[in-house]
Amino acid sequence: MTVPEPIPEFVRASGSYRDPGGFVFFQNNRVFRALTKDGLASYHDFRQSPLYQWLEEDHWITRTWETDTSSVGAISAKFPEITAIIEQGRIPFISYPYEWSFDMLKDAALHTLDLLLHSSRHGFTLKDATAYNVQFMGPRPIFIDILSIAKYVPGTPWAGYTQFCQQFLFPLALTAHKGVDFQPFLRSYFEGIPLHVMKSLLGWWGWRKAGMLKHVFLQSFFQTGFQADNPALKSSFQSLKFSLDHVNALVRAVKKVVSQLHQSSSQRHWVEYSKNRSYTSPEIEAKQRFVDKHLETMRPHSVWDLGCNTGEFSLIARKYSDLVIAADADPESVNHLYRHCRQNGISEILPLVLDVTNPSPGLGWNNLARQGFLDRGKPTIVLMLALLHHLCLTHNVPFAYIFNLLLAVEAKYVVIEFVPKSDPMVKKLLANREDVYPWYNLPAFETEAFKHFSLVDRHELPTGKRVLYCLKRHGC
Repeated sequence: MTVPEPIPEFVRASGSYRDPGGFVFFQNNRVFRALTKDGLASYHDFRQSPLYQWLEEDHWITRTWETDTSSVGAISAKFPEITAIIEQGRIPFISYPYEWSFDMLKDAALHTLDLLLHSSRHGFTLKDATAYNVQFMGPRPIFIDILSIAKYVPGTPWAGYTQFCQQFLFPLALTAHKGVDFQPFLRSYFEGIPLHVMKSLLGWWGWRKAGMLKHVFLQSFFQTGFQADNPALKSSFQSLKFSLDHVNALVRAVKKVVSQLHQSSSQRHWVEYSKNRSYTSPEIEAKQRFVDKHLETMRPHSVWDLGCNTGEFSLIARKYSDLVIAADADPESVNHLYRHCRQNGISEILPLVLDVTNPSPGLGWNNLARQGFLDRGKPTIVLMLALLHHLCLTHNVPFAYIFNLLLAVEAKYVVIEFVPKSDPMVKKLLANREDVYPWYNLPAFETEAFKHFSLVDRHELPTGKRVLYCLKRHGC
């Protein structure tokens, strides 16, 4: 039997400070959880139950195992309340609900509800219902907060009900019933959309939507009553005798509402971009061959496909890399890719809703509870295909800023496409505005690129308009 390695210097997860049962920390790409006496007792209750083995074997939860006990001393010297340490399986790339597409959030919601129902059959429950307890391994949600699964205390209600509504149900309903993207709301209200905000967003007729009367308006009524210090209401609530049957009935009711929510269609055209673009078939094929050739040669550890649209080139990249972050600002395009990956069991791609000009920042306490997107990984190669002209001509981003971004994320390689002003798509961008971009030309682009990157390959597409580059960062 192999003896686990002792844990050297550790880095505590900046967002792990709320659970009295312990906290998460990292060391050399490994993930650990330090447990207090109560946290260890709760963990052992769960670990020794048949529920744990079933959930782990079926990949409902992240895998955990106990570490060398000699490592506890280094932690407990700084945190005396810590009595044990467990190690958890590592998630390749952490993502957050405000970066998920509609079906990603919906699948995470259903995963949480089903986990709660499965747990209740063994006398367990979830202490909370935050969306941040779920991560994605490709298109499959997985629950990562082991300490959240605890024995059910008879007579108690579903403690995570309001939290589930604010972080799952309300955002989904907002998009399904109002056609409004939920991502900006979850980014602003990163603890979830508050009841009073959701009530205002739904409007007077919102209660007529399936499930919204119970889960928004009645919940708002009770919350208002408690905040007003209504003794009669509080006494009535406290006299209720809850059971697991009552909890399960509420969970099933919420699950029914969530299951019936679907993303409303919009007038966006980006999801149809691959059908309407200005390329000829030979150009598309040449572009695909160029990307495929260099990815096959590099066999990169990780790929960031920025401005991925519906993932045409992410699907090429996944043949050569175990981790492809496919990011696009259009939620419907990202959702289209996610559903394709889910339907076809593609595990290498993580689709995310992300605007390159405004990526997710650090959020929460001290701006560290949730890491910014650019702080969560270092790509081997970045793909920026049919993106440069949008950044420069729509968002006025200079070439220098774009290459500074690539340097900041320490990309070793970049495959990037230059689209000239003579291209039909660029002409559309400039059709109703003054051309104040004299600097947007091929010589200026190459001058800036070669300050930081050396040329690996250059290919003009058959029409001679668009140019593809494969570049390697100096010093790599």
